[in-house]
Amino acid sequence: MATIGLIYIGLLGLGVLYALLAGVFGFLSDAVAGIDAHLPGDVHVDIPGADATSSQPITGTLAATFITGFGGGGIVAHYLFGWSLVPGLLTAAGTGIVLAAVAFVALDALFKQTQGGSEYRSDELVGREAEIVTPIPAGGLGEVAYLVRGQRDSASARSTDGSAVGRGEPILIDRVVGGTVYVRRRDPS
Repeated sequence: MATIGLIYIGLLGLGVLYALLAGVFGFLSDAVAGIDAHLPGDVHVDIPGADATSSQPITGTLAATFITGFGGGGIVAHYLFGWSLVPGLLTAAGTGIVLAAVAFVALDALFKQTQGGSEYRSDELVGREAEIVTPIPAGGLGEVAYLVRGQRDSASARSTDGSAVGRGEPILIDRVVGGTVYVRRRDPS
């Protein structure tokens, strides 16, 4: 059956073409990323539960990996082993599933490493020790530094009770309002 062999070749070619185009367009989008002016007509959609850190089992990349694996496995089964239609299709499907599963696990691990970084919620700051960077005058604004998720960060700060707070005083973050943290002196006990 020569037509099934051509289908396998076509699917392998389609998967390789997708990979090449994705690489070229990815490179081009990175090259012009600084030019993006958010022109009128840009559409942004937030889908609950579908953020950058969540793993989606079916993506364009995984579908293309399956198609490439299906075509490649089918070519091997058909032309190299000379298997008939059913064993060839089973081999092609198995190869596609295995390659897509390996790609899923590899991409999931990669994205967890690169996305797990320094982003944090403001409520994670409450109760943390902080260090005065710029003294806080009475009723005024200063700056504090703190450690969160293994990284040092800083923010504008006010004292909770409105008193002045100088460098070296032990303080805790009491609450966060917008980009400003409110601090209080730490109890010596």
